[in-house]
Amino acid sequence: MRDSAPGTEGQGGDVAGLQGRPAIAALVLVLTLSVACQPARNPSATTTTHPTSPRPSPTVHPSTSAIPSPTPKAIVAPNPGGLTDERMVGQLFMAYVYGSSANSATPAQRAANLALYGAATGAEVIRRWHLGGIILLDHNTLDPNRPDLSTGNVDSATQITALTASLQDAAIKDSGLPLLIATDQEGGNVQRITDGVTWRAAQEQIANQTSEQLRCGYLTLGQQLRRLGVNQDFAPVADVVRTSTGVIGDRSFGPDPTVDSRDIVAAVTGLQQAGVLATLKHWPGHGSTSTDSHAALAVIDEPLATWTAIDRQPFLAGSPTAASVMVGYLAFPSLDPSGVPAVLSPKLVNGALRGGLHYRGLVVTDSLWMEPALAAGTPGQVARLALAAGDDVLLMSPDVPAAYRDVLALVRSDQWFRATVRAAVGRILVAKARLKAPPSAAGC
Repeated sequence: MRDSAPGTEGQGGDVAGLQGRPAIAALVLVLTLSVACQPARNPSATTTTHPTSPRPSPTVHPSTSAIPSPTPKAIVAPNPGGLTDERMVGQLFMAYVYGSSANSATPAQRAANLALYGAATGAEVIRRWHLGGIILLDHNTLDPNRPDLSTGNVDSATQITALTASLQDAAIKDSGLPLLIATDQEGGNVQRITDGVTWRAAQEQIANQTSEQLRCGYLTLGQQLRRLGVNQDFAPVADVVRTSTGVIGDRSFGPDPTVDSRDIVAAVTGLQQAGVLATLKHWPGHGSTSTDSHAALAVIDEPLATWTAIDRQPFLAGSPTAASVMVGYLAFPSLDPSGVPAVLSPKLVNGALRGGLHYRGLVVTDSLWMEPALAAGTPGQVARLALAAGDDVLLMSPDVPAAYRDVLALVRSDQWFRATVRAAVGRILVAKARLKAPPSAAGC
């Protein structure tokens, strides 16, 4: 995430104009992998089969949507949690809303909510779109229509606590499920909450602390966030930085994959002992490229052996326990010659992450406001592609209503995609169930 962009990793675009963007090569990428426990498509159907194997087999769909055509076979399996289709699809979306409280907003904030979601307040947005998550930030600098408009989300500890409680109340009344409430609290220049949470140094500056010191520091951070009602942190950064330029810099624990791996485990342990879901980012690793992936697709231009020995290591170390992984706008030709962003790549998500690391937790997209996502198609097309690639949580779609409707339509018409969404929502519900358990009694 950009150091100066609160809670987002995107490059903004006119929401009303996104529908006209042309699709790029990602919109003809093969959607060949299903997630764990998903059935393969009926061979008698007219669409491409999606095997459960983690090794994708490239083909090209002639359709620019890159989504298999509908199959008429009846759907009999129940939705996870007994959710209606509408509420199941809503669980996939994590959005930001304007307003210092869930039920009120300034005139400018109400106008922003209405423009983005067709609802005036945070609580109304949750009820209308049955959201599964909210990200707290101060402003989205990547939205060109309102880059300087404060959301009012993170003004003070008292305000944040009241806001998160009211947002949770709205979600429980709507779907019976709690929200994932996330923020970016890395340390250094990326700390969205400044009241109620102790300021922390950047990861690079604490990399040489002992594992116990790191665990205790992240435990304290997690406890402070949890008291405010935040239950997911988009941290720690697992990128192994080997360049002096770019958007990661001191946000990483440094250039040594062994040190980074040790530190990642300690950070994840501390946060999750406090009852806050940790998030490793940015898969498959942003440390070797200087490209700002907010504005352009970054390319990991290195051999597979180099990536395996360096970039992959912190993710490998943290994946057995980390609740979530954020996928970046990073092309990796050595693993996926198509050159599509990892966010939209079945080979890099279902293949290298879920298959290669045996990862079973949540996969979160980087912000869908980022330029590579905007260039990949309409918000609905991008949402479908991300889910088909293996992502679970769609972070900050620039057009939630359009994306929601497109995903819902395909859920109702395509058996394989419906099974894919069911699996994603199942993982979301597992993550939310973890939040019900009391935080660990581990101390420091």
